[in-house]
Amino acid sequence: MRKTKISIFFVFSLILLSLSGCADIRIQPIEDTPTPVTPTATEVPTSTPVPTNTIVWFPPTATPRPMRTPTAVPTVNQLPPLGKVIINEDFSSDENWQTYRSPLGNAVIANNEITLAIQNADSGIASYASFPQMGDYYMSLDVSLSLCSWNGDWYAVAFRVEDSENQYRWVFNCLGQSRVEKVYRGRIYVLEDWDINGIIKPAAPQKFSIGIAAQGSELRFYANDSLLITAEDTVFPTGGYGLVAASDGYSPLTVSFSNFKLSEIN
Repeated sequence: MRKTKISIFFVFSLILLSLSGCADIRIQPIEDTPTPVTPTATEVPTSTPVPTNTIVWFPPTATPRPMRTPTAVPTVNQLPPLGKVIINEDFSSDENWQTYRSPLGNAVIANNEITLAIQNADSGIASYASFPQMGDYYMSLDVSLSLCSWNGDWYAVAFRVEDSENQYRWVFNCLGQSRVEKVYRGRIYVLEDWDINGIIKPAAPQKFSIGIAAQGSELRFYANDSLLITAEDTVFPTGGYGLVAASDGYSPLTVSFSNFKLSEIN
């Protein structure tokens, strides 16, 4: 009897629920707890290095200087047969050369050498000797280059000099090139143009010896006893001697000369 009452009550309860206005009961599924994601290692970006200014020791010129391909090893040539020494200058005093200090540059004799120095000027300077003028001889001297970096700067040995506007000169630049010029009435005429030789190196410091054999119209040019250049010209058969330097003013130029010697050629 008790089971019958319970069953009737259960059935009646279901009827009441179906007739009532209650909203549907929705059972939401229980979501699983998400599995923790293990982060992968992220590569730390490295900073891009900031480029530093690169020192350009030899900037290009507007007009490239002509250059011929040098031989790998200069051919060593026998110096001309030399006779007695005519002049042997050890630069122990300044009585034979022009010396001065000026805003354009300095020509100073000290420590048995003469130094031409230009600091921050766009200028050219020179020192001429008071020795007797000659035509034929072998002239030799040592060169010590202390500062030389700008390709427009140069230094030179002048010979058969009549004055500053009339002379021959062997010119060297900071690229290690050299050329032979004739200065006639203030104008420059190139006898042998810029060339490299494998002996004289670019820039400074460096030391080398040079020699010039002048015999009539024939001119021969040596570096470290190796023949580098030959040229011919008849405009100046005789003259004096000088040392020249010029700078564009972008960097200092300092060159020294020592052991100046004039010898006869047999």
